[in-house]
Amino acid sequence: MRPLQSLTFAAVVELLTTNFTQMTDGRSPERTRYSLRDTLLSGFAIFYFQHPSLLQFQASLKRKKGRSNLETMFGVRDVPAESQMRETLDAADPESVRAILPQLFERVRRVGWASQFQSEISRGSDAGKYYVTALDGTQYFESSAIGCQNCLHRTDKTGAVHHRHLAVAATIVRAGSHRILPLDAEIAVPQDGSEKQDCEMAAAKRLVQRVRREHPQLPMIVTADDLYSHVPFVELCAATRMKWVLVCKPTSHEETFEWAEELERMGANEWVRWSVGPACERQSYEARIVRHVPLRAADTVYTTLVEVWQKNKAGELVYHNSWVTNLEVTAENVAEVVSIGRVKWKIENEQFNVQKNGGYHLTHNFGHGQQNLSAVFYYLNVVAYVSHLILELGCQLFRRVRAEAGRRDELWHGIRTLLNYWVWESWRALLLHMLDDEVGESP
Repeated sequence: MRPLQSLTFAAVVELLTTNFTQMTDGRSPERTRYSLRDTLLSGFAIFYFQHPSLLQFQASLKRKKGRSNLETMFGVRDVPAESQMRETLDAADPESVRAILPQLFERVRRVGWASQFQSEISRGSDAGKYYVTALDGTQYFESSAIGCQNCLHRTDKTGAVHHRHLAVAATIVRAGSHRILPLDAEIAVPQDGSEKQDCEMAAAKRLVQRVRREHPQLPMIVTADDLYSHVPFVELCAATRMKWVLVCKPTSHEETFEWAEELERMGANEWVRWSVGPACERQSYEARIVRHVPLRAADTVYTTLVEVWQKNKAGELVYHNSWVTNLEVTAENVAEVVSIGRVKWKIENEQFNVQKNGGYHLTHNFGHGQQNLSAVFYYLNVVAYVSHLILELGCQLFRRVRAEAGRRDELWHGIRTLLNYWVWESWRALLLHMLDDEVGESP
């Protein structure tokens, strides 16, 4: 499977079309004007082009020129109005949209691109290359006026009820690189047969189990914040054959750190020091390795605690953190383990922040619905984000256009303008025009 055949814009659209065509449509055919396939492709295009008003402009083009860019680029036969799109997608199955994510990753893996996201443990019994997968939750909707049957609820001090939606993302990250690759996501919703509200941890546990089912042979290290450093979660990781490096704070794990201090008094801990960078910018590190400590004194689950202090050239403390892990940590690989623990922040900066503030409008209310609309829109958003990452990896034209545009927002502003007023024969034709290439196609 060659990259240019399986991971082009056209190949991604074909994959989406195949999946959307196979989805069950519970509507009566006699009362259906816009197919579920066309509606889902139109919804995806909104997020792909980062264009909340896309359908209005494309419907206008269809009236004026007899066709639209949704037809030429996505094969959409009939462009639905926004209200019709929301009504149709509210009854659609979010899981069928989410299922596209593992298919995209598998294509990336099969062509060999996924290897650039791997992190390495070079020494010790756990030496090897791993996909470090950061887990974290993000809230993408909250309102005291609008809600649906799948909302979580929070009551504030005044007694007002807030409806909200929360998703837990599983994203491959790598130390020393800004590149990330979303692998999967799970939305926290009330589960069938349960009267209890769902929560981030429950969603994360479902997510971990599904990731392992869908990627059974993937060597993985899970990294996450302090919320995840408890016995049921690490036991789940062990049961699903995943390593883990999880933040562990003294304020929430007092017994673990008391145990560590007792071992310190006994001289049982190992200290490692190293430096990074040229002399003028040198950063000094000091790490404490505490082996065989419990997460709670009453438990029988033991782990290794790694604590690190980073100082600048002047000797000032600039960073301090601690993690627990089931990796074998040695003086030779402790710096790599620390790097894996620290890389968790990339899911916040490189994914959540970009999705919320970088043009993807994750927190914008495109329509909430009463059933599944919010979840369908969330997964379409993630699929669009992954599609852009794939194009940055494999589409030379797209990389050239982005390089010339400079800022991300300027790139997509230019694309939206061209989409609003002209019909393009293909995505390639649009990119060639932006590059002012002689073989480009005029509007």
